[in-house]
Amino acid sequence: MITHSHIYRHILEKFLSPGKTPRRVQYSNNTNFVLAVSGAAASGKTTFCKGMVEYLGKKGLKGVHVPLDGYLLDRGTRNKQKLSGYDPESSDIPRMIDHMKTLIYAGKSIDLPIYDHKSGDHRLSRRIEPSEVIMLDGIMSLQFEIRERFPNLNIFFASEDIVIRGLRLLVDMEERGYSVFQALAHSDEEFVFYNKWIYPQITFAHLKIWVGEQRELYIVSE
Repeated sequence: MITHSHIYRHILEKFLSPGKTPRRVQYSNNTNFVLAVSGAAASGKTTFCKGMVEYLGKKGLKGVHVPLDGYLLDRGTRNKQKLSGYDPESSDIPRMIDHMKTLIYAGKSIDLPIYDHKSGDHRLSRRIEPSEVIMLDGIMSLQFEIRERFPNLNIFFASEDIVIRGLRLLVDMEERGYSVFQALAHSDEEFVFYNKWIYPQITFAHLKIWVGEQRELYIVSE
């Protein structure tokens, strides 16, 4: 697993220490911090979130990774409706809200749906337990309906246009089984929707992280 301990340490010291980031009054007693991690697909958000949870565990803070891709409609449905995965209509946001209320507000476990990017369909769900730190991982984590209800720390992964498109191309080919021609066409189409639906979320980020060509990460600003 790629590690970014310098960034994890910065987040812990700057944002997750006592008195640094006010908790929302709606949070259950189990939870103090909810981090929303958004940005372009294939930019390394999931690796980052898993690493952050592992790092926090070593520091005595219990964290949990919640990948929001599980709320995507299956690929066949999205294709029929001509929906980009970046379009909020492509995710079951009402169900997402209900589950996050249960996990974050009520402090109860949820059965998180798991999306398989290769098949474009869903697998068995995974039980998620409440935690002191909850990492909401996905492009919908800073969508208005989620952003206004749950996180108290917003993180956005940004990069140069060519890097965003290149990383998406690689993932489509390596993980989703696209041919190079399919991947190129998909990359061009999705970049338009990324700029429409996702990039504007950067306005709401408390922390911006820059992604390099090899998914190396740098803190940009706060």
